Amino acid sequence: MNFIYDYTEDGLRLQGTHWNVPNKEICIVCIHGQGGNIIENYFATVWGEILSQNGIGFLYGHNRGYSYINGISSTTGKSQRIGAVFEIFEDSFYDVDLWIKQAKKLGYKKLILLGHSLGCNKVIYYLSKKEMNVVDGIILASPPDMVGITLLEEPYYEDLVQEAHNNVNNGEPRKLLNELLSGYDYVSSESFLNFYTEGNSIDNLPIERNPEHFEQLEKITVPVLAFSGSIEYPTYLKLHILKEKAINCPDFETKIINESGHTYKHCEEETANVISNWVKAKIL
Repeated sequence: MNFIYDYTEDGLRLQGTHWNVPNKEICIVCIHGQGGNIIENYFATVWGEILSQNGIGFLYGHNRGYSYINGISSTTGKSQRIGAVFEIFEDSFYDVDLWIKQAKKLGYKKLILLGHSLGCNKVIYYLSKKEMNVVDGIILASPPDMVGITLLEEPYYEDLVQEAHNNVNNGEPRKLLNELLSGYDYVSSESFLNFYTEGNSIDNLPIERNPEHFEQLEKITVPVLAFSGSIEYPTYLKLHILKEKAINCPDFETKIINESGHTYKHCEEETANVISNWVKAKIL
């Protein structure tokens, strides 16, 4: 395993972790979830070890939303405070694009784009803006309905929307909301409106509303594996809806991991083997 550092097209230096394989036949490019990072995403280190032992390269690429507040070096010479608290979803395009390009530079013949949690929304958004032939398959690990879950969980949602709009209109888009989102997360006003209101780019898996069309998902034309843990929030278990809405996907496989939560504690090896077996059966 080794570290990779490079700059996104818009000038941010991000770090990736690469588990190398000599044959360079195939690589999984992993896009982490909200606030994720390789230190705290233990499951990803297990995936990297097991997949590489099975001849599958694994590249865990940090995006600008790693950790909740970070300091990212940039080509301007100044660090930028981003992280999950200040992230703007559409900027994730540059981050995913960086790691796709890195995997190609490493010499891999085939690429699979894997998103975990919010990373799923980023993967789908990225591919909706690119030619689908940049990847050979997609893995959605615990894909979320970001807006739908927030509407279900957040009792003060309308108050937060109003507060966020007031702050943005007053020229303070990075001002933190007074209440923790769902009693847990700090979030800036601009990021809250960008991430948790209907109709934005991130709202590409509207499982709870379940409209007729999931427009970004409909653009997928390569095989997909989607899995979630059985003890996750109920929205994560509705993978059949995603399968139904991916109308142009040639092969959409779903799986629920028994006794597993959102980060697959005690099921890291099992999920790694699910991924490995699917890659060997569907892509190689």
